[in-house]
Amino acid sequence: MAMGTPGRKPEPLHVIRMALALVFAAVAGAALGLVWHASGFGDPVTERAAERAG
Repeated sequence: MAMGTPGRKPEPLHVIRMALALVFAAVAGAALGLVWHASGFGDPVTERAAERAG
């Protein structure tokens, strides 16, 4: 038994668009990670915090 309408064109999967979106997300995440790391937000203890602690 055939599934679907025989004269209907199959829907596109948009594989290239999804792959480009994945690459864009990876590059954007890496860039934001580098900015986060360079800004020092990820440091557990900064010099000012160590001075305040005693």
